[in-house]
Amino acid sequence: MMAVTSACKDGSKIAMDNGKYVRYTPEQVEALERLYHECPKPTSLRRQQLIRECPILSHIEPKQIKVWFQNRRCREKQRKEAGRLQAVNRKLTAMYKLLMEENDRLQKQVSHLVYENSVFRQHTPNVIFLIFLSCSIKHILLCSVRYFSNSLS
Repeated sequence: MMAVTSACKDGSKIAMDNGKYVRYTPEQVEALERLYHECPKPTSLRRQQLIRECPILSHIEPKQIKVWFQNRRCREKQRKEAGRLQAVNRKLTAMYKLLMEENDRLQKQVSHLVYENSVFRQHTPNVIFLIFLSCSIKHILLCSVRYFSNSLS
């Protein structure tokens, strides 16, 4: 496709690609931005009025102005969505950081409990054996006392 450049009466140039693309001058963009802040969605009558009232826009087709406003509203919507997504991303990043810190803390706690458990298990067989031995000795003594007390009677 070949770019076509048309000169306007005021010396500004608008580049078009077979009528499908318009490059606006900085002055035209400034005028359109001012109008956008006044009214982001002008009617076709309002757009025609803008073309008549603003000489810098007089060489732009009404359809091109309509498309510019549509694109501008779309950019505004995208910026708002990008800002919202950035805020969500910041919150999620903060939550992720907190969860990672909590995860580290819990992993350390698990490691400590595993260590304590292994120490306890090493000492537990001895404790159980001593308890068993103690109970067995008591049982033997008790049985012996009964036996002797029965035999004496």
